[in-house]
This record gives sequence, structure tokens and C-alpha cells, in this order.
Amino acid sequence: MRWTAFVMIAALGLAACSTETTAPTVSDLTIDAGAFGTALTVTGGYEPELYQTRLTNGLPDSIKLSSDQQAKIKALIDAFNTSTKADHDSLSVLLRKAHDAAKTRGNSDALSKILADGAAISARLAAAEAKLKADIDAVLTPEQLAWLASHEPKNCKPGKFAPLSDAQKAQIKALEAAFQTNNKADLDAVKAALDSAKGKTKAERDAILAPVAPAMARLEAARKALKEAITAVLTADQKASGCFPLG
Repeated sequence: MRWTAFVMIAALGLAACSTETTAPTVSDLTIDAGAFGTALTVTGGYEPELYQTRLTNGLPDSIKLSSDQQAKIKALIDAFNTSTKADHDSLSVLLRKAHDAAKTRGNSDALSKILADGAAISARLAAAEAKLKADIDAVLTPEQLAWLASHEPKNCKPGKFAPLSDAQKAQIKALEAAFQTNNKADLDAVKAALDSAKGKTKAERDAILAPVAPAMARLEAARKALKEAITAVLTADQKASGCFPLG
């Protein structure tokens, strides 16, 4: 979800450029910063699909998402996308209207109305994403939640994080996909070993996991490199917000 307050900020910027002295400015409308930097921005996930991918590739092997968790999270995200589609579409329409109104002299009242409508929609979308984050949390184990809490960006200022562009989203998705492809053999070997070690004694677990220790070390390094690569996709302003990728 990246159409939230970005749409309204863009419209406000256009309004500020208007030659109409009574045109709305940023000070004329208060927009909840949480709609600009959403609940998933705070966690370093940025938007639903990217958040699930970060959970998939970022969590350590010992607490990876199970197939059941993956399916439940995807279902939650699909439901979120369906239920918020109308608001996303409405914001797209409002952006076009705001663009036209900001260019027309004497349209300050119309622009103010558009921006107010947009702020209300942004607030709904921000609340919907916060609920999605809570619903996803409910699917996770205590160990996964503890790891996430310890790895969230500590100095994230979500209101200062500009939304990811389509190009950035595509780059990040490509990096995540490459991680899966390039590390498939190690991922499969470690998963098989961990599955085999369940319910065993410590000595038995150690014996099972010892052969895949090099693979686990390679995966740890690969995950660190992936996070660094995703960070490199961010703009200077996005990095300055402190909202770095989860992991």
C-alpha cells in the first residue's frame, strides 16, 4: 500500500505551486503521518507483499515461516488487497482531480475538498494496514515475534519515508527472488536437517545439524548481503528516515 498520503503530499505540492494566493498549502491540511509511513514501514517491510517476502527470506532457518504460515499470511494479504481496492482506486482518481484543480485559478475550495477527502481515505488505509500487521503477528510464533522485535529499525521515522516507486518495488522483488534461486540448495539442505532434528535429543540434533553448518553460515552471509542490497535500492531521503529493511 503506497498510495496513502503520497497522493495527498503530491497534491499539496502542486497546490503550493499555484499562482492563486488562497490556494491550499501544507499548513492548510493535517495528514496523519502514519498514513505516509504505515505500520509495515515501521517494521521495514514497506508494503504487504514485500513484508511477506522479507519474513520469508529474513527470518533465520531455525524459525522460518512454515508452509501453513505462508498460506495464512498470503490469504490475509489477498483479503487486505481486495477490501482496500476501492479506496486505492479512489485515491488514484483524487490525485488526478487534485492535479487539475491545483492548475486552475480560483479552485482553492475544490482543491481543499479533494485533499480532505483524500486524507480521510488515507486514514482508513493506514488503519487497515495496521490491522493487517496485527493479523499477521497473530500467525507468527512467539520466537518469530521476538526476533522481529529485536530486528526492527529502532530509529525509523515513518512520516519521513517516501513511498517506494514501482521501479524500487521491482528491484527489491528481483533481489528477493534471486536470493531464493541462488541459495536453493543450501535452503533445502538446512530445512531438511532442521525437520529431521525435531523431537530429537540434543546430541542427536547436533549430529544432524553438524553437516549443514557450512550451509547455515553461507545463508547467514547471504541474508546480510540481501539486506544490504535492498538498502542500496532506497533513496538518500528514504535512508535518512531510518526505516531500513527488516532483517
